Amino acid sequence: MRFNPNPRLAALVALCLTNAYVTPSYAQEQGSAAGGTQDAAPSVVQPNASEIVPKATTAQINDLATAGQSVVAVGERGIILISADGKSWKQSPSPVDVLLNAVFFLDSQRGWAVGYDAAILATEDGGKSWKLQSFSPGLNKPLMDVIFIDKQRGFAVGAYGLFKTTVDGGATWTDFVDPIFEERQPHLNALTRLRDGTLVLVGEAGLVAASDDGSTWRVVPLDYKGSLFSVAARGEHGAVVAGMRGNVYEVQDVNAGAWQQLKTGSTKTLFGLTSLGGDDLVAVGSVGTAFVFRAGAATKRLKFAVNGDNSESALFTSALYWGHNLVIATDHGFKTVGIAKPKS
Repeated sequence: MRFNPNPRLAALVALCLTNAYVTPSYAQEQGSAAGGTQDAAPSVVQPNASEIVPKATTAQINDLATAGQSVVAVGERGIILISADGKSWKQSPSPVDVLLNAVFFLDSQRGWAVGYDAAILATEDGGKSWKLQSFSPGLNKPLMDVIFIDKQRGFAVGAYGLFKTTVDGGATWTDFVDPIFEERQPHLNALTRLRDGTLVLVGEAGLVAASDDGSTWRVVPLDYKGSLFSVAARGEHGAVVAGMRGNVYEVQDVNAGAWQQLKTGSTKTLFGLTSLGGDDLVAVGSVGTAFVFRAGAATKRLKFAVNGDNSESALFTSALYWGHNLVIATDHGFKTVGIAKPKS
């Protein structure tokens, strides 16, 4: 199998320049985009399964998550990889060959992954095997992130206001409509849960929204109109958001507002935020960009030596602090670097 070297980069560049996602490179039947419907699991039209290939570790990787003592990664052509050390990886069978954008684990065994054609996959064995829960070929609305707050309730968000919910562990997924998303149908790019349980969602045009339980959402005003691609918890009630042209903002309490910009001195777009423990965070993005935000300290940019495909020219899509190392997902596989522990 031949890999498209930068499928998600092309999509993200198109989004930044035209506020539109690219169409998948293959044609399938048009799916319904009507609100208030339920997707049977799986859909009538079945996707092709991802191929097991020898060079899967050099493919575009879009997201990482811990599953107990392992790390699970997802990326192009439905590739799913598992590692016990963050260095050696084994490919798992995947029921789809579409681009996967995000992966989330509720515990060591139960996890979900989402991507193009509004595909939602689930695992109950730590990522070794996966089943298709929802699939809408031809919809042209990729899902960009997924999160569960317990074994039954989950949320998946994506392009053009695509928002799906489940209350039965993913056996059925329902299109969710909220007034703040319905009118403009903005791209919804990332979800997280704060330490106080509040759900926070970010998207295009500086959209930040919060919810106590996912049933109703409220806009959190932010004086920034560029797209936001990532969000992470910081403090008891706070969050950090990151997006286009190196813009990063922090709020101590999402219910109180009062955002503060965290200076990066960069115009490189940031696609991923991850916690190092405590209130320390790392943001990664285009052209091999990575910043460390330590509590009470100035922002620090990480420097990387040129090393084949994983050089400073690489696209960094996501990162994970695991085993005292920073594992970075890139457009050519993985990059693992040592990083200091957060100060206690």
